[in-house]
Amino acid sequence: MLKNDSGMTLVEVIVAMAIVFIVFLGMSSAGLVVLDQNIKNSQRDEAVSVAEMEMQQVRNTQFSVLTLASDNVSVLIDNVSRQIRGLNVNYNVWRTVNHLDANNLQVSIRVAWNRIENHQAKSYDHTVLTIVRSR
Repeated sequence: MLKNDSGMTLVEVIVAMAIVFIVFLGMSSAGLVVLDQNIKNSQRDEAVSVAEMEMQQVRNTQFSVLTLASDNVSVLIDNVSRQIRGLNVNYNVWRTVNHLDANNLQVSIRVAWNRIENHQAKSYDHTVLTIVRSR
């Protein structure tokens, strides 16, 4: 049996490095996709938090004050700026009040924000609804 202790040839080393490089490129692009989706989810989660905060304010508002709102008209009530992973994200908060009857109102809170995807601005929104009753 012959023993070959000469090691790897230059061609074998270059081929091995090329394979490792290709695998690394695939993993890095997958990592960028995961990071982008993670930031997108964080922005959505913050929008849900903003909507819930505004909804708590609606629930603490007197019924007589809410009835003063025009029926089925969206009104910009707040601009909220939050920092998420080093990005400043601006959320616009809209409120719509629908008068169902003399004792019931349907209040809708819509939180809208913009995000750059593929070099284009894309709009997102999150809406929550509640029924408010007179006491």
